[in-house]
Amino acid sequence: MRNSNRSMKVSTLAFGIVAALACTQAMASGFQIREDSVQAMGRSHAGSASAPGDAAVVSNNPAAMVLFDKTTMQSDLTAIDLHGTFSGGGHDALGHPLTGGNGGDAGDIAPVPAFHFILPVGDGWTLGASFTAPFGLKTQYDPGWVGRYQALKSDVRTFDFTFAGAYKFNDQFSIGGGIIFQRIQAELTNAVDFGAILFAPTHGALLPQGADGTARIQGDDTALGWDLGVLFRPTPDTNIGLNYRSKIDHTVSGHANFNVPSNVQFILASIHSPAFQNTAIKADVATPSVITLSVTQKFSDTFSMSADIERTNWNSLQNLTVHFANPGQPASTEQFHWSDSTEYALGFDWKFDPSWTLRGGIARDETPTNDTFRDPRLPDNNRQLYSIGLGYTAGPNASWNLGYSRINIDTPKVNDISATGSTLVGKYNADANLFGISGTFTF
Repeated sequence: MRNSNRSMKVSTLAFGIVAALACTQAMASGFQIREDSVQAMGRSHAGSASAPGDAAVVSNNPAAMVLFDKTTMQSDLTAIDLHGTFSGGGHDALGHPLTGGNGGDAGDIAPVPAFHFILPVGDGWTLGASFTAPFGLKTQYDPGWVGRYQALKSDVRTFDFTFAGAYKFNDQFSIGGGIIFQRIQAELTNAVDFGAILFAPTHGALLPQGADGTARIQGDDTALGWDLGVLFRPTPDTNIGLNYRSKIDHTVSGHANFNVPSNVQFILASIHSPAFQNTAIKADVATPSVITLSVTQKFSDTFSMSADIERTNWNSLQNLTVHFANPGQPASTEQFHWSDSTEYALGFDWKFDPSWTLRGGIARDETPTNDTFRDPRLPDNNRQLYSIGLGYTAGPNASWNLGYSRINIDTPKVNDISATGSTLVGKYNADANLFGISGTFTF
């Protein structure tokens, strides 16, 4: 049953999409999403943990909530329009060319919502709550594409509910923290090359690419995390924010479902194989810890600049092991070996009119992936962000913001061998346009 055991890696590979690919809705390194603030997006996320007037600090640095002296509600919506296409080919386990097309445009338009609420309660205390989607992806290739044995559909979502508090010791120093309730959901599919798996047991009666089925995994989990931040203001015009967000460990549980051709079912039954039966699964997955250093400097009543350095600790994602309830499908591990990555961002705010503010920014975001272990599930690479934003103050209690970001992704290359012996070689061409709108209201 060596071939059956090896084939279990196919379903592990399907689940491994939790590690994300560049041609997805994930708009930061790996599968991170930073789009929780249209204001910050207009600066390429510079000032995310230090800029005044942005209620998204509930999630990005709760200590900065003390900058608000009124009850504030903010709602943000970002549309991510991503395009990603594969070019290349490969061969199956017998060296024959892989059949199929390039998979089409794996990207899509996806909305990313966020909501933030801040409540000053007096005596130096401020409370806050937020809803964000900090990690996730969505991509789908055309059925029958050349990389079908690695990936078809991938849909992973996280939702964070954060409840935070902050205390202001004096005009120079405050501290804040939050509890994070995180929900993760995943649906993942790929093709299974039963022809390659059963080539030897059938003495060549089945050939690679001659009996495709599919594997589908669904799972979810809810877990707790936390964050802790500080805000230091050496002068009234200088904000320095530092925030640490914890790793959140999940044990995802769900089901694996297999679509097996009828002739393959007959062969599996004849050799008494218990493999490829629908079964429950469990897998341990962690969203990474993140540390952010953020500075905002006000140079005049109309102009300020911000800068961020953000370190995402992706080394928590070294591998992924899926455990199957069916004893005929032994646990299987997929290797990732991701490294920590850093984003550098610089931006400005220019209030060119009492009611209007122009923003702009650039950023460089490193990839956690590497050439050795990059595959079609994970063709991430370094990226550059170019952003512009516009804010309008409608009155003393309302303001609106628009933002746009262009993301260029360095070309990722793959040279990957699937669990059933096929090799895929090629590269990706990916870019994205982000459009955001937000409203902030005070009471």
